[in-house]
Amino acid sequence: MLTLGPLAFAAPWILLALAVLPVLIWLLRVVPPAPRRIAFPAIRLLYGLKPRDETSSTTPWWLILLRVLLAALIVLALAHPLLNPRAQLIGGGPLVLVIDDGWAAARDWPQRQQAAEELLDQAERAGRPVLLLTTAPAATGLPERMSPLRAAEARSLVQALQPKPWASDRRALVDWLNGQELPASAESFWLSDGLGGPGATALAVSAVQAQMPTAAQAHVCAAKAGVEMLMRTLAVEWAADGIRSLAIAPGPVEGTEGMRRLAPGGQAGLERLLA
Repeated sequence: MLTLGPLAFAAPWILLALAVLPVLIWLLRVVPPAPRRIAFPAIRLLYGLKPRDETSSTTPWWLILLRVLLAALIVLALAHPLLNPRAQLIGGGPLVLVIDDGWAAARDWPQRQQAAEELLDQAERAGRPVLLLTTAPAATGLPERMSPLRAAEARSLVQALQPKPWASDRRALVDWLNGQELPASAESFWLSDGLGGPGATALAVSAVQAQMPTAAQAHVCAAKAGVEMLMRTLAVEWAADGIRSLAIAPGPVEGTEGMRRLAPGGQAGLERLLA
């Protein structure tokens, strides 16, 4: 692929035909238009008459320019121009596309489908097979072996794919992949739903107002108390999956914009606020 700024060509070798355009211009200038034959009775009285429409002995310059421009546009069209193309895929092996299709992916599912289709478009232009995998357990389970698909077939499956109302099981997919044979030239892409797996940590920022009532800060007290309760609930739900849920509550920081608004008097104002 040849990239020229925001424009790229999927078949750049066809652009070599542009070098033939000067030869085409020369031929159009040298070879005049073919004369027209008009059948007419041989009447000698009409021999001296001049026809109203005369054919030029050379091709007009504007007609040459139009024909050359048309030829150049045909060459550029055959080179498959692309406007603002994505980064080109690496290697020449199959494209392994893993998509999280559990409940957490439903929030921005159309964007995920669009990202997958853009990757499949690149694979189709490069003529690379596709291995399409999803992480949410299906009713039929995982197949015994991976089946490579054409990019067009994988695109149809992605367009019909919908998020499932249960969580993804990446561990099951990894265990299944360990029993498969992938070529070393395969390139993998994972469209994650944003949830961590075993060993991950979910972190939220709270505030001291979650535990300490503060004047003029009812909105902060209620919001941060809700954040801390959310993290406690997630800790109970995700503990079995090895995911930690933490909330940090930094105290007042002197000299910040928030403290200047809450306590205009500096340290004395802060002490009155917290009293």
